[in-house]
Amino acid sequence: CLGLFFPARAASFTGLAATTVPGRSEFRATFGGLFVCAGALPLITMDPAMFLLLGVSWAGAAFGRTVSILIDDANSVKNWIAVLFEATFALVLIAGAPYETLIAAILQH
Repeated sequence: CLGLFFPARAASFTGLAATTVPGRSEFRATFGGLFVCAGALPLITMDPAMFLLLGVSWAGAAFGRTVSILIDDANSVKNWIAVLFEATFALVLIAGAPYETLIAAILQH
């Protein structure tokens, strides 16, 4: 909701700049609406596959940030806290997906 309703605060939090109208629109869309809907859908549907999808997405974010820490020399406390946050969300969401759903998702691919 921070990105959707307070793009300047979200920009400050992420260390990015939303100084133009298109920049604020991007924060409202990408850091706001996308995350609000992605977070709400599993809670609305209570579909285990949705929790799994969201958990794997957060795991991807943690992985991407870890790659950045290693390759981009982005080794900072703020980035490691973000990795911990993202990985924790991933584990909680994936653990909440029933075992059968996880196995079915792996076997289908």
